[in-house]
Amino acid sequence: MKFRTFSFHLEQGVRSLLKNGIMSLASIGIVAACIFIVIISLCVALNIDSILQQIENNIGIEIFFGNEPTDEQIAQLEGEIRQQPHVIQVTYNSYDDALDRAKERLNMESLESLRNDNPLPRSFYISLDSIKSQKEFISYLEQLQISFEKSFLAEKAAAAENPENTEAVTEAATENATQTPAQAAVGTAELVSAALPEGETSAAVQAKAEVAAETTTDINAGLNIGDPSYTYRGIEKIMHAQGATSTLAAIDTVVRVVSIILVILLCIVSVGIIMNTIKLTVFVRRNEISIMKYVGATDWFIRWPFIIEGLLIGIIGAVIPCVISWFSYDKMINVIYDKAPIIKRLFQFVGSHEIFIRVVPVCLLLGALLGAIGSINSIRKHLNV
Repeated sequence: MKFRTFSFHLEQGVRSLLKNGIMSLASIGIVAACIFIVIISLCVALNIDSILQQIENNIGIEIFFGNEPTDEQIAQLEGEIRQQPHVIQVTYNSYDDALDRAKERLNMESLESLRNDNPLPRSFYISLDSIKSQKEFISYLEQLQISFEKSFLAEKAAAAENPENTEAVTEAATENATQTPAQAAVGTAELVSAALPEGETSAAVQAKAEVAAETTTDINAGLNIGDPSYTYRGIEKIMHAQGATSTLAAIDTVVRVVSIILVILLCIVSVGIIMNTIKLTVFVRRNEISIMKYVGATDWFIRWPFIIEGLLIGIIGAVIPCVISWFSYDKMINVIYDKAPIIKRLFQFVGSHEIFIRVVPVCLLLGALLGAIGSINSIRKHLNV
């Protein structure tokens, strides 16, 4: 297309847009409303994705140990966790590490006085390859908590009966890992008694078994491992953000679905109003179009002024909400930070430049597409002369 021809089409399109002032404004307003919904949905979706990524990178999963498991038992457990799929890193925090982290987070040097009587627990910090793997891995940890508790208590009870027979103790803990605490303790005591010096009576063996059973259940009388009220001694607690991530993922899904429905409805309304706006121009110029057809003008030569008019409506309708949203976004984020400072400490929203560098092209393209579709459909029947 020559520049002179393009200038003619552009002039005609602008003139038609100005002539149909009220209808053009209505079309621009509907397109702007549609694009504004698109901007809101994209901003929410991108921020939720960013928050989920921050949770994945910064929170992870942390398990805390009681004071009774030995460093060797914890090291063996670490090796087992490292072998699980989706695990990319396991960081062990000792008593001193836990105290150092608390001092750093709370900015309280006075905590150093607790160095020799440290109440903070040892822990593992586990990083996964994807936040989508959390649910499956947490289920694994819950089962591991139960099996480790059984093994740990059985080994502890057996060791209390015969500290010198370490090999028998370990074997007993492994063999009885699937039993209840009392059953595991009795089985371990029996195994240990087999290695006792000759002359040990059956009554003595039974007494040792009872002592071992009491050792495993002294603070959980009447409870089995895995009961909701059971107090764990091995892996005391599993901390994770599965609830928060599930809620955010659900909100993200709802926002996306509702936004898509609203955008589709508004797109249909936008195309309809743009078509009516263009039809007014076409109706006014119907005789001129007929003459142009009779003298040999091509269909596309006739279409271009109306297409440009539709494109202008769509682009103007997209630019207005983009400009308003871009300048309002940072102010809105600052208001949220001011009203809820804890949000700023937990995670950061995506910056306006980073978010709108992706949102604006999408909105401009959608606005131009709506205008083009509306204008092309509105002139079709008037070209059949």
